[in-house]
Amino acid sequence: MKNLLAFFFISLILFSCGGSKEEKPNKPLSSQNFEIEIYDSLVVDYIGTLELQDVNSNQSAFLLRDQNTDTILVINSKGEIVERFKLSGEGPNQFKDRLYGLYQFLTNEEFLIPTTGGVYQYDLQGKLIKHYKPDFTGMAQIIISGKDNLFIKDEKVYLNLPGRGADEYGQQGIDYQIKSTHVEVLDLQKEEYTPAIIFPNTSKFSSDEKAYKFYSFYPALTLSEDSLFISYRHEPKIFGYPLSDLNQVGSTKILPFDTFVQNEPKDDKVNNTIEFSELFAGTINSIHTMENNHFLVNYLAGITKEEYTVANAQAEEKGEEPWEEIGKMNKEGLVIFNGSVLSKPIYKPEILGNLNKFVSKDEIWFSLNFSEAENDYSVIYKTRIIEK
Repeated sequence: MKNLLAFFFISLILFSCGGSKEEKPNKPLSSQNFEIEIYDSLVVDYIGTLELQDVNSNQSAFLLRDQNTDTILVINSKGEIVERFKLSGEGPNQFKDRLYGLYQFLTNEEFLIPTTGGVYQYDLQGKLIKHYKPDFTGMAQIIISGKDNLFIKDEKVYLNLPGRGADEYGQQGIDYQIKSTHVEVLDLQKEEYTPAIIFPNTSKFSSDEKAYKFYSFYPALTLSEDSLFISYRHEPKIFGYPLSDLNQVGSTKILPFDTFVQNEPKDDKVNNTIEFSELFAGTINSIHTMENNHFLVNYLAGITKEEYTVANAQAEEKGEEPWEEIGKMNKEGLVIFNGSVLSKPIYKPEILGNLNKFVSKDEIWFSLNFSEAENDYSVIYKTRIIEK
């Protein structure tokens, strides 16, 4: 019996040692190479610039919007058009306010639309169920209809809906930077909006000495199980807030980009003259929470005023519009951020256009890159992030 036990323990030790030799050490995030892999698609018999709004939880229905005509299509998992309607307009069933972000499913049969006039709730046949009207007038100086501006969790809606307090402190300047809130929390049961999140002290936009222009701090939002995260357009940081207390910043994470151009104002007075070169500063387009407290970040590195001047001169010399030359200089990228370091830029096939819907690293939906393909049908690509 003793010999048998000795053999058992020796075998266990040898097995453990052998197993450890086969394990591969984890490579640092900064040295890993990732790419976007296409593994499925939704093909729709429709000609237009379709943008995916959302997918319901059992993937039985897809909401798509034609950006040219504002037509809404409800598509089944086979790519068949189930419903087609237009919701923007002056009719009793329509909304006349400005669309202010992507539509989002509330249930498998109903969805929400964020507008400057509040949130509208519809069923999949396009019938208006409810209009959640805010107690202030929504005012937006920047409209990005394809932006993730609305998130739903536990009968509450977290959204970027600007305009509260605008009569008191405007939409830019020192008063705005000190007093404004940037998120509205809509309680669907009480049908009430509550303001939340001011500029944290760790943000440059909380300054009472430098007055930033309105296009510098347009927010990007994302939601995890217990926190709301926000980034401002021209600042390479992610601020985290626990859902239990959105008035207290829980974390500030600095995005360590090699290049992120930042244009700083000179004083506490806003210069209302828009300098186009400043619009091409480093930009946080979107942030998405991933597994293991990682983020997927879509950003532009930005170009300097000098580079902007060069791009315009080169375009004029070629007899072209400057945007193409600016695009060559202003590098766009998708990176993974673990809270301290960034991955290398993720390779994205040319056929892919904009990131429309992020579910997880294994389910990311992209639109077609319309400049790369002209089809007599529309397609939305289902992709995932893989390591090369």
